[in-house]
Amino acid sequence: MFEIFKKAHLQPLTTSINTDLKTVLSSLSATPLQRVLAAVALANNDSEEAMHTLREILKSATATPANDESLVPLFFSIINFCRIVTTNPEIEISEADKIETLVRCLAQYNFIFDHYTSDDGLLQAKAWPSILTPEDPLLEIAAQQNGLPDLLTNTLFIRATAELIKAGGIYKLNIAPLIEGNELMIYCFNEKYWNENTGNYQRDSWLTASSKQFFHLTGLLPLYAKIPTQDKAEAMLQHLLHPRYLENDGMPAYFCAAWLQTDQPHSTGPIQPLLNWLLAIGLRNYDFVVTADQVKSETLALIQKHGYYNAFTNTGEIWSGKNNEPCAETVAVEVLFEQYLRH
Repeated sequence: MFEIFKKAHLQPLTTSINTDLKTVLSSLSATPLQRVLAAVALANNDSEEAMHTLREILKSATATPANDESLVPLFFSIINFCRIVTTNPEIEISEADKIETLVRCLAQYNFIFDHYTSDDGLLQAKAWPSILTPEDPLLEIAAQQNGLPDLLTNTLFIRATAELIKAGGIYKLNIAPLIEGNELMIYCFNEKYWNENTGNYQRDSWLTASSKQFFHLTGLLPLYAKIPTQDKAEAMLQHLLHPRYLENDGMPAYFCAAWLQTDQPHSTGPIQPLLNWLLAIGLRNYDFVVTADQVKSETLALIQKHGYYNAFTNTGEIWSGKNNEPCAETVAVEVLFEQYLRH
């Protein structure tokens, strides 16, 4: 199905993307995240099949996610189904089907909030889809700190809740508990992850109190969920603009991670197109359009040069990790960047 990926750098990448992504929608071998991202990319072109896929994913999840890894595609499904039905009144879904699906999303929210929220008021997930866990320089350390960092999981849940509040209000559903729950989660998120000394969110809460402060690109992803205030967002932007944090002529898409101390060598991890797409949308949420456009153009340049890999190095080469293979997620990301909608 993905033979085209191996030759992607030899031809324009968009020549047969739509056909490939349509194949992903019904593929038995595709992962839930691949199907969701393919559906999101195609749904923006009013694809009836894509919207059907989003509804089927939400329907099959019932009220109990199968495992922690299923949370990420579930949140992407909720975010984008709600966003599409609230911004595209012409979409070919009946009013009854919209309401039925939104009710399912509410059931998902209630289950997750009740069963995954820990004492600190945030979700505690122990696993992510494999595409989000390549050979990251912090994962070995994080494994000693009671599991993977959960900043990304909580960011997506907060964004999914906000979209569900918006859609639920339009379709007259009871969203009062969601409003209260989301306000609480944003407060707890800022308490747990924001580091006033470094002016960014620390991806791992234990790093907030560490003497060795670490900056990682995922610490900027709360922009995607509109979690920080404008003042916080301005401080976060400086991490992409400050020359000492950048090693490649100030190109944000090439930056991944660095210790924030002058006596520490830069430690870089994989650059992932999927996370760069979330970052670009987040930057646009705060009207940092120039930087967002730069992330977009440089990410697309990496894909154009090398093909549909899920990670690249900070010098713009293919990441050599064992899990880095051509993938459908990056195909979808290219389409989403080309559409560049305000998500």
